[in-house]
Amino acid sequence: MQKIIVFLSIICCIGCARSLEPTPENINKIFSSKDFTFEFNTVDGICKSISFRNDYLVYKSDAPTLRREILYDEVILINDYIQKIVNLHSDTLDRDTSSYYVIKNTAYKVIIVPNQEDYYFEALVKTLKLHPTQNK
Repeated sequence: MQKIIVFLSIICCIGCARSLEPTPENINKIFSSKDFTFEFNTVDGICKSISFRNDYLVYKSDAPTLRREILYDEVILINDYIQKIVNLHSDTLDRDTSSYYVIKNTAYKVIIVPNQEDYYFEALVKTLKLHPTQNK
C-alpha cells in the first residue's frame, strides 16, 4: 500500500506544472523549452491558445485548429506582446473577474492578469493571420 501511495505522489508531481510568478526570468525559463503554450482566457470562459512546437505554431480557438510554420518576425512580435502584458500584470486583478493569460509547458506555468483590454489579443491574432477569415 505504501508503494502505491509513493507511486501516485510521484505521478501527481510529474503531471502538474509548477506555478511561477510572472517575471521575465520565469517566462524565459518556459520559453527555453521551445515547446510551450500561450493561452488567453476571457472573463466569459472562452479559451484561445497559441502553442509552439518544433518551429510550428498551433492556434486553437472555437474555429478549426490552424497549424503552420512560424516566422522569425512573428516570434519577435509574440515575445514583445508577452513582455508588454507581463509589464501590465496586476496583483489586484482577479482571474474570476478579469481576462488572463497562461504561459505553460510541462514543467512550469505562469499566470498573467494584465490591466489591458481583451481586444489586444484579437489584434495579435489578426496580425499573425490566425483569424479564420484571413486564411481563406
